[in-house]
Amino acid sequence: MATQNKPRGIRNNNPGNLRRSKDPWQGLAESQTDEYFFVFKTPIYGIRALARTLIAYQDEHSLRTISQIINRWAPTNENDTAAYIADVAKDTGFRADHPLNMHDYGSLKPLVTAIIKHENGQQPYTAAQIDKALVLAGVEPPPKNLQHTRTVKGGQTATAATVGVGALESIKDSLDPARDTLQTLAPYLDTAKWLLLAITLIGIGIMVWARIDDCRKGLR
Repeated sequence: MATQNKPRGIRNNNPGNLRRSKDPWQGLAESQTDEYFFVFKTPIYGIRALARTLIAYQDEHSLRTISQIINRWAPTNENDTAAYIADVAKDTGFRADHPLNMHDYGSLKPLVTAIIKHENGQQPYTAAQIDKALVLAGVEPPPKNLQHTRTVKGGQTATAATVGVGALESIKDSLDPARDTLQTLAPYLDTAKWLLLAITLIGIGIMVWARIDDCRKGLR
């Protein structure tokens, strides 16, 4: 999509459509080309500003529900606030009157994502971009269980296959009394060995692909 055809908030890297003020936000573009709304250097800074505003709503104004937050974010004199509240509640899965914690990733991320979508009619950012912005805002995602990462799973696959190859070699080398029988089974053992070697290469491939994919998505 051509830049000029993108929604204003996306063009400005300000998907929350924060209005210009004296607030010294991090990551403001050197040239503020929009008369009414902030322009940020990158979307990450714009999403961070959105998140920090929601955190301030809670800390400074005790606003914790979607209804309370959106009534301040999008007042009725400029917006269809009721429709906005209903839309955000639907997208987040939270009731409009359910108390949320803006310092909690599980509450903040869905709300940030829903506001971006409502403000712009789309939500074009990756999960990694939003997570990075939330970390800059002071809210980190829960740690991942290392055992469930793609890299570790690939490593486990490769290790298991390598051990299997070693076991086959051990069987062939250490059972001299059964050498005649093993001669009969040798073709099958060799086939299994090559299969396990193939699995090892697949496991290594999974690890490499996972790291490349994480880097592509902005994860390090």
